[in-house]
Amino acid sequence: MATTVQIAERPASLDGCWQTWSERDASSVLRSEMDMAGFVKVRRRTTAAAWTANASVMLKAELYQDFIDWFRVYSQAGVLPTRVKRPDGREVVMRFSAPPEIEWPERDRTMFRANVTLEQMPEWAAL
Repeated sequence: MATTVQIAERPASLDGCWQTWSERDASSVLRSEMDMAGFVKVRRRTTAAAWTANASVMLKAELYQDFIDWFRVYSQAGVLPTRVKRPDGREVVMRFSAPPEIEWPERDRTMFRANVTLEQMPEWAAL
């Protein structure tokens, strides 16, 4: 039975594209050291691991409230997944896994940087 996933809207003023992006798969194995034998036993915890990314973007100050609303209101502080763009331009469904970190450069208050951590559940890959 297919699960229906509610995908949060993204404010029209934001394109969902990130300037920096680093990604990794969550570990899907358990490692246990055996008492007497001295070797490590490894087994799969799951065959479908979550995928996480750290991303950031520099935006104009007038987009600050739109970005905050994207996280707090549209995505319900990370409860709902939303569409974001990977560096290759493809849109994927991910959710904020932590509140964004906002930085305002000291010299230029016309821009701000948003640093985020995103995650994708395996069942969202086809959305």
